[in-house]
Parts: sequence; structure tokens; C-alpha cells
Amino acid sequence: MKNMIDNTRQNIVGLPVMGIDLASPERDYTSVPDLSLMLNTARNEERANRAVVFAGRLEAIASFILKREMTGIEAAEALRIEANRIQSEAEA
Repeated sequence: MKNMIDNTRQNIVGLPVMGIDLASPERDYTSVPDLSLMLNTARNEERANRAVVFAGRLEAIASFILKREMTGIEAAEALRIEANRIQSEAEA
């Protein structure tokens, strides 16, 4: 049964699933360097993904400003609107 469960877990996304049973007396999980490394890697990947999205938004707003030949004041207002939109998404 355990092998069947492990095989199912591995086949879900093609990668093994790691779980931690904090109630298990068999192993001390307080110092798991691999877990820390995995969390840091995930954080760095998320930061990189957000940077790509943000750069795309900056490019889009720059194109919008140039296409409409906005004045400085109009461009500043367009940037404020975009900043409010980003803030609203972060709060949701």
C-alpha cells in the first residue's frame, strides 16, 4: 500500500512529493537544510516571476504614454492609476 501511495504521489506532477510528519518520533525535522534551500529557491523564483510581470507592466504603460503623446502631468496620472491597480491586486 505504501508503495502504491508513493508511486501515485510521484506521478501526480512527475516529481516526488515531500511531506513532514511533525508527530513522528523517528526523525528530528528541526534542522532540515534541504527544506530551507527549497524555500529560498521558491522565493527567488517567485521574485523573478514578479519582476518579469512588473517589467511588462512598465513597458505597457510606457507604450500607452508614448502612443497618446501624453504630457508629463498626464503621464504622472496614468502612472498613479497603474500604481493603484497594482496595489489593489496586492490587497486582494
